[in-house]
Amino acid sequence: MSGAEPQVTISKGWWASVRQLDPAAQGRVNAAMDMFQKNPAAPGLNLEMLHGDRRLHSLRASQSIRILLAKEGNTYVLLEAGQHDEIYDRVARMRFVANAGTGFVGLVPFTSDDGADDRQEQPERTRIIDYARAVLDHWSDGELREAGFGARQIELLRGCYEEDELCLLDMPSERIELAIDLLELTPEQWRTPSLDPAAEAEARIRAAIEASPERFSPFLDAAAAAALATAPIEDWMVFLHPDQRQAATRRHAGPARVRGSAGTGKTVVGLHRAAHLAAELDPAEGPILFTTFIKTLPPVFESLFRRLPNSPANRVEFINVDSLAYRVCKEAGDRPTLNPREIDAAWASACKHVVTPGSPLDGLTREYLRAEVTSVIKGRGLRSIDEYLGIERTGRRTPFTEAQRRQAWALREAWDQQMAARKVIDFADVVLRARDHARRRPQPTYRAAIIDEAQDLTLVGLQLIRALVNGPDATDRPDGLLILGDGAQRIYPGGFTLRQAGVDVRGRTTVLRTNYRNTRQIIGAAMAVAGGQVVDDLGDEQRRGEAAADAMRDGVAPALLVCANNAAEMGFVVRQISELASTGAISTGDIAVATPTNHDVDTALAALRAAGLETQDLKDYKGVPSAAVKVGTHHRIKGLEFKVVFLPFLGATHFPRARQAGQDDAEYQEQTDLAVSQLFVAMTRARDGLFLTCSGEPSAVLEPGLGALELL
Repeated sequence: MSGAEPQVTISKGWWASVRQLDPAAQGRVNAAMDMFQKNPAAPGLNLEMLHGDRRLHSLRASQSIRILLAKEGNTYVLLEAGQHDEIYDRVARMRFVANAGTGFVGLVPFTSDDGADDRQEQPERTRIIDYARAVLDHWSDGELREAGFGARQIELLRGCYEEDELCLLDMPSERIELAIDLLELTPEQWRTPSLDPAAEAEARIRAAIEASPERFSPFLDAAAAAALATAPIEDWMVFLHPDQRQAATRRHAGPARVRGSAGTGKTVVGLHRAAHLAAELDPAEGPILFTTFIKTLPPVFESLFRRLPNSPANRVEFINVDSLAYRVCKEAGDRPTLNPREIDAAWASACKHVVTPGSPLDGLTREYLRAEVTSVIKGRGLRSIDEYLGIERTGRRTPFTEAQRRQAWALREAWDQQMAARKVIDFADVVLRARDHARRRPQPTYRAAIIDEAQDLTLVGLQLIRALVNGPDATDRPDGLLILGDGAQRIYPGGFTLRQAGVDVRGRTTVLRTNYRNTRQIIGAAMAVAGGQVVDDLGDEQRRGEAAADAMRDGVAPALLVCANNAAEMGFVVRQISELASTGAISTGDIAVATPTNHDVDTALAALRAAGLETQDLKDYKGVPSAAVKVGTHHRIKGLEFKVVFLPFLGATHFPRARQAGQDDAEYQEQTDLAVSQLFVAMTRARDGLFLTCSGEPSAVLEPGLGALELL
């Protein structure tokens, strides 16, 4: 391919390695890739061959950062980026191999001096091995004898199912190096060397890469490679680590679950699962549903889904549960009227008549009582007072006596009567009606459903989705339901267990144990603040910190800045965003500001806009890359991730919300615990950098984490 335009492919290992660098180092890698785009041989890049393998080269991103790539002719394979010494030390005993027979393309050790095993230096991970195909199956025993291997050596070679096992074999080092050479060659190519060996070697590499498309990007010209390598956060949000692939493609005989702590990639697994099912299952059986509770997330997920390579068009539907429920009712001829103003007026009237001074519910806020009715009574689909008296109020930590339950039931009935008089119903009733309509449908609506952030649904919401997938006989279908969730990230009142929902995922649960998003410092700070809380994970009760996943990379410590007032807080945020953007290490579009309340969102938006920064309210964000700084509440940032996150307005007098006059002790503690959960979710949205600010004294909820924060 001499004289042709350089062609580049990017390995999945490239993405993982760049994510382990701090933002400044990432910026230097991006700058090097921009130079590479203009001229792969630019002197500033110092493209040089590494010792031991003529195809392994390095590019200089900075004095200390190197980019490792393989080069054959005009074909470049970006492998990883990292610290100079670490890159050079790791490849000193490595060879670049492209085995078209197995689809393996990557580095393998060619010696195991002093008993060392390079694989032991890598993070422990699950590997999916095809034991039906050994690495030298394209060579017969006779052909291996012809190449010079003895009978015992051939027996050893036949037992290698992974290329990097060759260096561990009990045979002379020159025999091991020969075996590595033969991985790429057919017997015919070995016997009859090509008249143009460079062109043949380049063709072999390209053939091997095309045989393993899941591990590499398509072949790109240099400009497209640079654009992909410096991709915005939306591209990073669909990166699936090879260790997660089994969770996305595994077959299940019934409902299944994927759980894991923050940053473990549950949503990414779900998106790739949706693409896999859409490609594998018969379209005649119906579309795939991808749903969640938060109404702003489905457009984001759909946009991310379309960024996946070869995502099947029009086979996956993205919609939130409330919108889905309303549509199901409408299709059944049931057109519920949802008027928030009338619903609120009906609630106020019911409370006035039922919750009188000195009555059992007096001392609990109307907000808490409304959540009790919508999340527990209606959310659990309870039909009688006896059912309510007998249930465990999962997710509600404020004790309720029998007298309180009876009055809460009377409050529900009074609210329903007031709404009926106004000819409206509330959102919880729409989901309940939709579930009943779905159960009467003559056939399934969807072939499969994936529920993201399932811990935020009500039990009735889960039953609705299950009915739409299973159809009238209510029998769980193979690969029909995948539940993604983490109880440690529940940000809404109420809850349920899978046992209460009648959903059995025993033997079909995957636990993700590696945090691919956050640095150790960011997740460490978030756990220091909120890790001591007891959470209910759809039936498994534990402290949040007990389920923490192992982070893959280090970074700078999150910072806490103590200011005089809100204006000073936002002044710091503006200056810091401007400094980050000026370095070229990060785009303003990859930065988010998350606040406790909607009023705070307005304050932040006004300050950022006054400083000339482009902004976007997270209510309007649909997963499309832009240069706008994203701004929203702790609630609204859930399900997303950004390279840098700012969390202002965390002062003691502002966060969490102050206790109301006469508010019950247990209710106030539950309210505070929920605010801490919301803050934990907001903190863990940060990939590389996290900044917290406050006016005056920091909030008391931050106190456990002060040791993990850099105080400014």
